[in-house]
Amino acid sequence: MLDPAQRPDHTRPEDEAEKIFHLVLELTNPEQREAALLELSKRRETFIDLAPILWHSFGTISALLQEIVAIYPLLSPPSLTAQASNRVCNALALQQCVASHVETRTLFLNAHIPLFLYPFLNTISKTRPFEYLRLTSLGVIGALVKARPRRSRAAARHTAA
Repeated sequence: MLDPAQRPDHTRPEDEAEKIFHLVLELTNPEQREAALLELSKRRETFIDLAPILWHSFGTISALLQEIVAIYPLLSPPSLTAQASNRVCNALALQQCVASHVETRTLFLNAHIPLFLYPFLNTISKTRPFEYLRLTSLGVIGALVKARPRRSRAAARHTAA
């Protein structure tokens, strides 16, 4: 549901929800994924229920993980472009949304998805695309640490070990 304080007066909640569902569906289509990633990452702060929708929609988390794994070959030797970095960072922003939501946080941790981010944290290139990638990856991990129960902190330490 869209946060009423952030919804333009001319947009009905039903129309916005319909657009979100359509964009989530587009994530599973490789030809439409990049535009859907960009649009959903822009709307992640204003659509309250985006995280559960992302988590429970068939193929969506797999599509986000595909975006992450697709750039592993660009990490060494360092050849990450700004466009590739922006694309994967949009996928990471959606994962941060899932990681920070009370309903999906534990599911996200139990699936060990943060393990896919560690290669990004081990890069040494100082170029802007790599800095942006590291910062966004840290944002996902930070979302897990921020305001969560003690049990979740222990689970995060366990996945890091």
